Amino acid sequence: MTARHPLLTLFLAGATLLFALSCGGFDAAARPRNLVVVLVDTLRADRLGVYGYERDTSPNVDAFARESLLFANSRSQASCTFPSVNSILTSRSPALFLGQPGGALGIPEGIPSIAEILREGGYRTVAISGNPIVAHTPNRKNPTGGYGRGFEVFSEECHWRPAACVNRVARRHLRKEGDDRPLFLYAHYIDPHDPYRPPQHHRRRFAGKGGPKLRFVRRGDPTPIAETIYKGRPDRGATPVDLRHLSDLYDEEIAYFDSQFPELLAALREAGLLEDSILVFTADHGEEFLEHGHIQHCRTVYDSSIKTPLIVRVPGVAPRVVSAPVRNLDLVPTLLDYAGIETAGFPFEGRSLRPLIEQGEEDDPRYQLASQATFRSTSDGRFKLIHELKSGRFWLYDVAADPEETTDVLARERRSFHRLRETMTAWLARTEGEGAAGESVRKAEEAEARLKALGYLQ
Repeated sequence: MTARHPLLTLFLAGATLLFALSCGGFDAAARPRNLVVVLVDTLRADRLGVYGYERDTSPNVDAFARESLLFANSRSQASCTFPSVNSILTSRSPALFLGQPGGALGIPEGIPSIAEILREGGYRTVAISGNPIVAHTPNRKNPTGGYGRGFEVFSEECHWRPAACVNRVARRHLRKEGDDRPLFLYAHYIDPHDPYRPPQHHRRRFAGKGGPKLRFVRRGDPTPIAETIYKGRPDRGATPVDLRHLSDLYDEEIAYFDSQFPELLAALREAGLLEDSILVFTADHGEEFLEHGHIQHCRTVYDSSIKTPLIVRVPGVAPRVVSAPVRNLDLVPTLLDYAGIETAGFPFEGRSLRPLIEQGEEDDPRYQLASQATFRSTSDGRFKLIHELKSGRFWLYDVAADPEETTDVLARERRSFHRLRETMTAWLARTEGEGAAGESVRKAEEAEARLKALGYLQ
């Protein structure tokens, strides 16, 4: 599961050659008209070949990455769809979306989303969501909806349905007769969210169809394990072999999505949009397989939960690996920057990635900040500090040398600890209020209870 850096080195060597052969950088006068965000729910970066995974789960995504900018060190701001997607679409901290009236999960009125801004700027805005949490109209998993504001089209017909459904609906909305406005497309795929059940027609390569005796394991359902951990229910007897089978099925789901990804690219190409589009490939969070005692997601801020892929194709910009730490918070300012829309008046917390994309460097380093439940984390790309608000405890990891976060180095890396703690303290004061740890814990516990009541969390 650990990214193998030699593969990234090989990617970088190939991208450098392509850069040398390219005709030059981004031409502002030929600014791409269309913006496409492909979000794959629950996708860990370290399960893609281009991020060093030993299995060939993602040949098509890998090929796309070799033609694009691969951000090797990107993290989401939460490990749960709500509020990670809220953060992605608004460039605001996840804590801002907790404690909404009536337990609402969507984007509150008064917080501008990228869809609203782009629609005001003359864009046609289309969303297709496979996750019922990310919904415009109320449903059992999200009784208040709240994600559709600013979208002219918000399709919910693919909730819990595989990638082929999202592709089919996207193809239907790529062009609108007599409408020459630029397009903003948000395509949210539910693969590989649990239960891990690739379609019947998918040819399995990693998980056999026989295997474990436990029925829930064969069905790709980790929920009984979660119920044992979080609800104290009797242990159903899952073994390491069973856990491996669940992990194998997760990989099969990734492989299935990967087989469908070229269909979306083909649809964009056939509609005459691909060459004139910035295309972002990312995820809202990852998935745990007991690496740190947890299963599924929505629990922690370890990298198995928050280190996500970020691959960006910008027409006219040569492919390469970007090693600087970046955040999903940065996507909205980046896309608006390239769309030529002034962002100075918006209260974004992220910054445009354009300087990194076009110049390869920045004067001011970015810190990666994340929050989930009562955990907060801050990383500079080398070291990562985790803080648990309720107990007051800290852990520090050298994620460059120890990507699986197994060894706490706080005692010997005091300077890094103090620097990251100061950054975290300032961030928490700015986004959650001075001395607001108690209130943050209360809101986090309320949000967790809400997701449990909706059956989204054990």
